[in-house]
Amino acid sequence: MSDEPTNRPRRAMPSGQGEQAPQGRRDEGDDTSAGTPSSASSGSPATSGSPTISSADDAQSPTGSGSSAPRRGFLPDDEEGPVFEEKPFRTPARSAVTPTTPVPPPPADAQGSANPAPDSPTEDASSSAASPAVALEGSDPDATFRRPAGEAQTHRSRRQRSWRSEEPAATRASSEQSAPEKEAASRRNGSDGDELVVDRSPFRHWWTWAVVAVLLGAIVFVAVSRLGGRTPVAGPTASSAGGSTVTPIPQTSLMDVKDAASIDANAQWRVDNTVSQVPSDATDGVSCIVRDTGHPNPVSTWQRTFSTTTKTSTAALHRVDGYADEATAKTAYKVEAASLASCDSVPTHIVSASSFTGLGDESVSLTIAYQGAKTQYRTVVLARFGREIQAVDAANYDTPIAAENAGKAMAGAASRSCDLVGGTCPASVSAKNTVPPVAGDAGWPVTSDFPRITPDQGEWRQTAEANVSSKGTQCEGLTLATAAGPSERRQRTYLLYQDSSAPQGFGVDQLRFRFSDAKGSAAFTKKIGDSIAGCAKSLKTAKISNGKTFTGIGEGNVAISGRSFIVTQDTGSGQSAIYQVAVASAGDKAVYLLANVSTSYRFTDDDWSQLTVRAAQRATQIR
Repeated sequence: MSDEPTNRPRRAMPSGQGEQAPQGRRDEGDDTSAGTPSSASSGSPATSGSPTISSADDAQSPTGSGSSAPRRGFLPDDEEGPVFEEKPFRTPARSAVTPTTPVPPPPADAQGSANPAPDSPTEDASSSAASPAVALEGSDPDATFRRPAGEAQTHRSRRQRSWRSEEPAATRASSEQSAPEKEAASRRNGSDGDELVVDRSPFRHWWTWAVVAVLLGAIVFVAVSRLGGRTPVAGPTASSAGGSTVTPIPQTSLMDVKDAASIDANAQWRVDNTVSQVPSDATDGVSCIVRDTGHPNPVSTWQRTFSTTTKTSTAALHRVDGYADEATAKTAYKVEAASLASCDSVPTHIVSASSFTGLGDESVSLTIAYQGAKTQYRTVVLARFGREIQAVDAANYDTPIAAENAGKAMAGAASRSCDLVGGTCPASVSAKNTVPPVAGDAGWPVTSDFPRITPDQGEWRQTAEANVSSKGTQCEGLTLATAAGPSERRQRTYLLYQDSSAPQGFGVDQLRFRFSDAKGSAAFTKKIGDSIAGCAKSLKTAKISNGKTFTGIGEGNVAISGRSFIVTQDTGSGQSAIYQVAVASAGDKAVYLLANVSTSYRFTDDDWSQLTVRAAQRATQIR
């Protein structure tokens, strides 16, 4: 920090120094009190600066050369300024009435006593009270600051010179008259004596005080910001957006233990941590939601974590973000919902999705599984209430938390802030299973739709969409690439890496067909399913097992029905090829899945059926 400039008042110096009067003359009426302290009754030291000269009476005095009386409060041009004594600075005692012109003592009578002048202040108290410029009797207030006679220098007030007019000769001669003659002349001229009013207000230099205030404020700010090396988090503060102040989201918008009980009523909930700032690289963020550089910045944030003592380690995280306006919140919700939909962080697997009624302006839920040594399920609920976005991440081992329970827990907290953020307040919250939101290329599964076979191992990757080239298992009863019926046929392959237990080149081929109507799709899938089921009768090298049927619901409540099998083909020399296959219809579309598995490495029947339903659901997301 740079040194603060120091402004020191020039004490005991009259205003306008440096302007000299003719030698041998001295203005006895010059003001020498500009550098003196204020009166004892003011209780404050005098401030520096030029004195303010009262000119109320001057407006009525003649200003021309023919004026018969001097201006009140101004000095003749030919008189000397005050002289100063080279002594240490000291503050003489002054009266509450500031004298400006010393009154000469009256002449002594024959007995040696001094007779006051008829108009002396001692004889007319009312006159003294009415005129604050009247000098105290027998005092010379400027004696302390006068120089010795040999070092006299004249000083004039610049303000006096700028306003001074030519004085008559009678006035210039008045300085050489005796005291009685001066007083008589003053009486003849109708003047009661020179009067000078000095403005001693501490606020006459207001800009000085403003600079001091700014410097003090800067010093205090720096000291506080550096205190302890860090600033405590006190919660969000009001922010400005578009010229208006945005009220921050209050801490009461977070869930409490009573709200958390909606997630699991049998658990004993406790609050672990509450923060108002969440770093972008925080490890305890909401699952699947990634905030990159394109994500709008909230004006306030709250996050709270909960835990329980249940055997399944039930826990929850609740985050609330307030944005400057509803439009910004809509943009942020769109970005976060897309991140949640793809949920491509390894090793997540999208288990299910839910939609809500009665939960804000927009809402969605996704249940995922972290397929580690022990599977942990996460149910994430994302909802927007006006300019506020809330997210709940409910965790549990072994079984997932119901999306409806997590939504009800959020609703309890959102009801306390929805009026502030201008959103739709929660009503009676309910949820139902639905197709996961579109992510990646519409019509195709994302890599997180595929489960892992070895716990905590493997990463799925996809190839580009292409024409159908798969040969199938030889049990389909038709050529998949050229069979009549489909108006469109496409293929995409998903490969599994980083799992040493997987067969060489392990992956899944997905084929997607489009028909003119749902009847054509159903007939096509039935033909393939029936052919695979009876393949052992028509092809002696084939063996069919694990036949299963399944159903599901696609986008727009489209019905999904399908069948799955394990096909083993004898390739000779004691070798065999094992395939896990499934076929399903969904409206005017059909899907066919084929994986090259082994006797020890394959999907469970439930995982395989669920993956086929997901592929059919994704197919219904294109028109």
